[in-house]
Amino acid sequence: MLTSYTVTIPPGGRTDAFVQTIITWEFDGETFKTHGLDADQTEAAIKATAKMLNRIEHWFLYRE
Repeated sequence: MLTSYTVTIPPGGRTDAFVQTIITWEFDGETFKTHGLDADQTEAAIKATAKMLNRIEHWFLYRE
């Protein structure tokens, strides 16, 4: 379940500035948080989501 989604865009309106996306999820009683960084807001969100899915998969496969 998605619990938090934050986008940080640096002030000044520069088109080459990076956007940071922070996503927090809860899965099976655990909380996972990842960051995505890109010049495009959508790409930053996709990167954070891909990291999240990889972390959850790794946690699920290797938990004791």
